[in-house]
Amino acid sequence: MSAGGPPRASVDEVREHLRHLGYLESGLDRFVLGGAGAATLGAAALRAALRVGLLGGLVFGAALTLAAASLDPRLLATPSDLAVLALYLFAALGAASALLAFALGLLAGAWARRGGRAVSPRLSRNAGLALGLIGLAYLAAWWRSHGLHSPPAVQVAAVALGLAVSAALARFGSMAAVAVLSTGGGQSIPQASQARRRLLPVLAGAAVLVALVMAAGARLSARAAEAGPDFAVLGTGLHVRVLGVDGLDPRMAAQMAARGEMPQLARLLARSAHARLSVEPEQVPALVWTTVATGRGPEAHGILSTGARRLAGMRTPVSLDEQGLFARALGRSAELLRVGRAEPPTAVLRGVKAFWNVASEKGLDVGVVNWWATWPADPVRGYLVSDRAYFKLEKGGPPEREVHPPALFATLLALVPPATAPEDDAARAARLDRFVFAAARDLRAAQRPELEAVYLPGLDILTMLQIGEQAGDLASLDARLATVRAHYALVDGLLGQWLDSWREDEVLVLVADPGRLARRSAGGEGLLAIVGRAAQAGDLGRASERDVAPTVLHLLGIPRSDELEGRVLEEALVPAFRAARPLRRVATYGRRAPVTPAHSEFDREMLEQLKSLGYVH
Repeated sequence: MSAGGPPRASVDEVREHLRHLGYLESGLDRFVLGGAGAATLGAAALRAALRVGLLGGLVFGAALTLAAASLDPRLLATPSDLAVLALYLFAALGAASALLAFALGLLAGAWARRGGRAVSPRLSRNAGLALGLIGLAYLAAWWRSHGLHSPPAVQVAAVALGLAVSAALARFGSMAAVAVLSTGGGQSIPQASQARRRLLPVLAGAAVLVALVMAAGARLSARAAEAGPDFAVLGTGLHVRVLGVDGLDPRMAAQMAARGEMPQLARLLARSAHARLSVEPEQVPALVWTTVATGRGPEAHGILSTGARRLAGMRTPVSLDEQGLFARALGRSAELLRVGRAEPPTAVLRGVKAFWNVASEKGLDVGVVNWWATWPADPVRGYLVSDRAYFKLEKGGPPEREVHPPALFATLLALVPPATAPEDDAARAARLDRFVFAAARDLRAAQRPELEAVYLPGLDILTMLQIGEQAGDLASLDARLATVRAHYALVDGLLGQWLDSWREDEVLVLVADPGRLARRSAGGEGLLAIVGRAAQAGDLGRASERDVAPTVLHLLGIPRSDELEGRVLEEALVPAFRAARPLRRVATYGRRAPVTPAHSEFDREMLEQLKSLGYVH
């Protein structure tokens, strides 16, 4: 109390005063107000804040753990991860609640003592309201990034949970302010109404109850969704080959084709349905190519950054880099406290099916080589060579789910080109693309899947290393551009080998993304070309990278899911195909079953490889 203020009451007198006002009838109220009557303002705020932090950690940690389990079925499949996550959330949310309560308690106490005057009894309520509004602000941020992409039932339950948690947080803050205001004898403490006396336990119980309902409902719906709907595949007799080329800028390719330096691309475009491709806004290849494969954006498919983090004690990795302020704060805290380690993005994080998953589940043979975020390899009908297979084969070591079926690991080992010493950027990029091409060629010859997806990253890697990282070095620009053009010619040669091995029943879908360097400048666009007996040559105008998945599945006789964000490019198809295979729709392909997490000591080596190739800084 400032000089001239009323005399300080004893602890017993303060508690008797609070009891008279109706604050100590609830057990939670008594716990939060256990520090009432402390000797100093700081001590009162600290004691109240610690109690609020403990309760906040318990209530909010339990509620959000169950909510996380309802949104991520992987956690329900690994109960030990759920328990560890609950401990992390208890610590993080408890600390955040304590800090907020401490700050608001100090502010309320300082305002109450300002000039030695009594203040409005609404002060403690306003402090609680401020804390509740902070909770609502976070709920709004979550809703903007995640809620709009969740099923309606999850949206309703999440809003109910968020409101209950925010109201409970407001009540905790109000109690903390009451504890601090009581330091001076309680003259500015409002009387608690009968309704408010029981509000805190009701709100806390409601938050946990809603979260329990969310988790139980999500578990039941996940089991039903994983089976997927029953729909017919009207086979078309086509073999669809999807070739993804990263870093191919159509403007550069057009200049080289005009000079006769990319004859195979010119040959393909002359006989194809082609379109300018509106590219995704993200600059991270893992996000872009997962969007191409799923037909859905990062908020839906779950690959949100170049890396993920495996928290200590958990088998399931989590993405904490791009999921909002709270998730980023958790990620930075985990890094600072060394309670987790970074790892590359994995298939475990992908929550929706790629087009090869849909085709495989419907009985079609598929082949996937080197697509982003495919490790650990899915057990598909056919074969899958994950995005870390090349690096593991090159480095050596036992197989760790890099390929499916596992027996392919020994077969692919012979295809890794020997490294030359010293090896420059151009040689590294060329070796990688040649391996991917050779693996796709040999596996296709042995099995000939009905759907094939192959990804060539070398051009994007080399362009970034030669141009993006050394943009200011004008003296060597000509030489570096010549190096990049040489890799364009290499890709053109590989494309020619694809065309030379052409069969009558095949459709080639070329997806060329301009790459990270082109994305930095406004107006960057990619190239989409479809060639084969089902495609009619011509300019399609503009298309989206999210149109690739529905178009590929339609070519195989699989209906388009209403969940996909792109459309089937019917204008690319000949009239006879369109007449025989009209568009069909299905509500959903079903939820992707959780992938068993894989722990690998190769994670660190893989991150170093990504750093050396310019993907991670």
